[in-house]
Amino acid sequence: MLTGITASAHGFMDFSPWQPGIPGRLIKLRGTVVCTGCSLAEARRLQHDKYGNRLYHVTSRQGQLVLDIHAVSNPRWYNDVIFPQFSLRGEEGLLQPLSAPETQAKEVELTGLLTAPWTLDVSAVVIQASTPPTLDVSEAQTRQ
Repeated sequence: MLTGITASAHGFMDFSPWQPGIPGRLIKLRGTVVCTGCSLAEARRLQHDKYGNRLYHVTSRQGQLVLDIHAVSNPRWYNDVIFPQFSLRGEEGLLQPLSAPETQAKEVELTGLLTAPWTLDVSAVVIQASTPPTLDVSEAQTRQ
């Protein structure tokens, strides 16, 4: 006597390009915070740059800011984020420092997954400390 049990599962898989975990969606952005709590138009006036294509208006639950993006790790960014604005999602403690006024004019690095059009799910934020002014060696010798 032979007995067999067969297990089967049926499911539907959505082939949306915005599924989390799709390879190629990991993005690392590096840029400078132009201003916090400001609009893109205000930032362009501050930068005296009406047509700059590196300025992005960034929103999150913690506030808004404008980033001057210098480097992008994944060229898909330019295909997926076609307007100069995007949103950040992430833990409050991770994103809160980005909207602080002290962040203005500092270099930042954001790492995350582009999971929906114009939304970056942030997994890491690095804010560069201000670098002290360098001391010219000839100036140091004349002080002695």
